[in-house]
Amino acid sequence: MSDLNQKSSTKDTRPYSGYHNRPVQHSDDFITQVGPGTPGGEYLRKYWHPFLIASELKDLPVPVRLLGEDLIAFRDHSGRLGLLHRHCIHRGTSLEYGIIADKGIRCCYHGWHFDVDGRVLDTPAEPQASKIKVNFVQGAYLVKEWMGLLFAYMGPVDEVPELPIYDCVDNPEDNQAVPFRMQVPCNWVQIVENGADPIHNAYLHAIVAGQQFSEAFKVLPQLDFPETPLGFLSMATRKVGDYIFIRASDIILPNFGQFPNGANRVEKQSVGLRPFLTRWSVPVDDHHSFYMGFAHLNSYNASVRKMSKEDFGVDRIPFIGQTGDRPLAERQREPGDYDAVVTQGAVANRKAEHLGTTDKGVVLFRRMLAKAIRDTQDGVRPQKPKLYNNAKVKTYCHEIVVKAPEGVDFTDPQKLADFGRSAAMYFVEFEDFSPKEREAMVTQRVQELLNALCTAAG
Repeated sequence: MSDLNQKSSTKDTRPYSGYHNRPVQHSDDFITQVGPGTPGGEYLRKYWHPFLIASELKDLPVPVRLLGEDLIAFRDHSGRLGLLHRHCIHRGTSLEYGIIADKGIRCCYHGWHFDVDGRVLDTPAEPQASKIKVNFVQGAYLVKEWMGLLFAYMGPVDEVPELPIYDCVDNPEDNQAVPFRMQVPCNWVQIVENGADPIHNAYLHAIVAGQQFSEAFKVLPQLDFPETPLGFLSMATRKVGDYIFIRASDIILPNFGQFPNGANRVEKQSVGLRPFLTRWSVPVDDHHSFYMGFAHLNSYNASVRKMSKEDFGVDRIPFIGQTGDRPLAERQREPGDYDAVVTQGAVANRKAEHLGTTDKGVVLFRRMLAKAIRDTQDGVRPQKPKLYNNAKVKTYCHEIVVKAPEGVDFTDPQKLADFGRSAAMYFVEFEDFSPKEREAMVTQRVQELLNALCTAAG
């Protein structure tokens, strides 16, 4: 793991020693490359990845770049979804200019006709006895639609996993999932690392760069990163006035994450297994990514932040600093996630970093990712989201706000951290139940834990 420890080898600490402390050259291709044949790319091809909002497919083909490959997406006139290699196997003309048919798509140049699965249906200028239709296929990938997003599977056709259906979309009952897609000019790993770095919520979103989250985030938290069946929680536990505030984001390998609302004012007790954003960090190529997924609009999230479905879409999301469309001076005065992540470089120079104790989540993700890639190289199929009897993958993103009992010293950082971990892991312990049932069970167990702490304190 020496290539992931990211420390500069220079040791000159004198003032004005820039000459002696230039960043070392980096190469972390192992975890950042996404193209076909690369270790990371082959690992990522074992999973489904969203790549478009379904409504973006209209009556014309849409050019797509995904995992370093140039593709074309379309919906034929019978409603079937297609994702083909962009260049026609005949003479290389782009199928961006293809003519969508009742069944598949025709190349504009010589009329070669391809089905959504890549089979050649017709080569009209060729002799009737031509074997082209049986000897060749246009490269094609599977596409499925879920919650307003289009997902592609680009791996071996004999290893197709089920498309994961997550339990987060059904809680609360009035939840509405609203899709969005943003283009980010940097490697996908940097976006995941941002989600695995909860201390930045205090500084970037509350203390240093502007009041983007609630005042509660100005209280420095105890951090923890307990592992879950498919990844880990990136969590922060705070004592805010008379309350304990636990906020846990859900990081699921390779590139899935869920995050609570950042507007909780911590003024009343609540237990919610209710994310605000579900997102994937989708590799376009080594230097570009999509930040895409869906927002959860419901009564729970509306109680702290009012939004509508019109606020979300392509390069549209209603909180400051998530895109690069603001004037530079404005972004300098109040930077956001986009500015913090993209300015690390198209591929961050990790060997020039100097990591601290708050970076444990970032290091954990890098180690998990590197291990998963190595396992794939060794022929071990990577762990996939587990489908339960109700066909929903269990997720763990949550917020807990409880009144701190008198007599228990939660100014003790370790006691606060221990309480936060115990409370958070109840959601994992009760994962076999529905989200609503889990909330009720966790509420009861957290109160029992508080009662036990009060008894122990005398």
